[in-house]
Amino acid sequence: MGNFPQVSDGIPAGRLFIIGGGEDRCCGAGVLERFVELSGGDQARITLVTTATGSPDEVHAEYEQVFRKLGVENTTELRLHGRADADSDLAESILRGATGVFFSGGDQSRIRALVGSRTNEILSERLAGGLVIAGTSAGATALGRTMILGGRRAEVSAAAVRTAPGLGLLGSVLIDMHFAERGRLARLLAAVALAPDHIGVGIDENTAILVEGTRFEVMGSGVATVVDPERSTVVHPAGDYDPITLFDVRLHLMPAGCQFDLDDRVPAIGPRHTRY
Repeated sequence: MGNFPQVSDGIPAGRLFIIGGGEDRCCGAGVLERFVELSGGDQARITLVTTATGSPDEVHAEYEQVFRKLGVENTTELRLHGRADADSDLAESILRGATGVFFSGGDQSRIRALVGSRTNEILSERLAGGLVIAGTSAGATALGRTMILGGRRAEVSAAAVRTAPGLGLLGSVLIDMHFAERGRLARLLAAVALAPDHIGVGIDENTAILVEGTRFEVMGSGVATVVDPERSTVVHPAGDYDPITLFDVRLHLMPAGCQFDLDDRVPAIGPRHTRY
């Protein structure tokens, strides 16, 4: 990718709205209402990227209906089947016209074709200029420099998690989703043990973090779990299926209204506790 304006730890200036999946899509629409508000309300022009899903027609129709209920008349699907689509003039034209971009859930491995593409470059550039970029579930973990592809084992081991390069819109932060609902603490611990320069953030369903610059705020009905390995000691075993030794990991449980400074690695209770 090209070089874009960044703050000191590699996080572009802009707004990322990262949802743990399972967001409320009924009237009121929970965290999605906040995304629409950030994107311009009834003047928003939302681009829905359906690359991750295997049912793009259904996903497009569902989100278009939800956004219309929230007052948005302009929702455009960007269906990127592979690298050629992601490098196309059409993709650039659609992304240039958006006030908000939303990555749907599905299978994050499908998003790997976008990494390093023209689409990726435009998103990085426009994020630096203040564009709102959101992702839910698979679309959430893909926003980071490293994304979690999978892993279901219960122990903290190298075999418990699979990762790959992400879109790099968020610096050294590993995002995991459906966090409490699917019991993914061991997976996130394994991920940060294998990449200790990252902070791990596990986001519950119907819960989001809003990242602005080097800080984020939690909103929604669940919790964001922060795993900070900065002071930890990691000892890797010989085998991928053997448990990793991990000392002195800091763990923060952050419901709505809590904030986290990614530069200083400091959590705080914010000026308000908001439950959208």
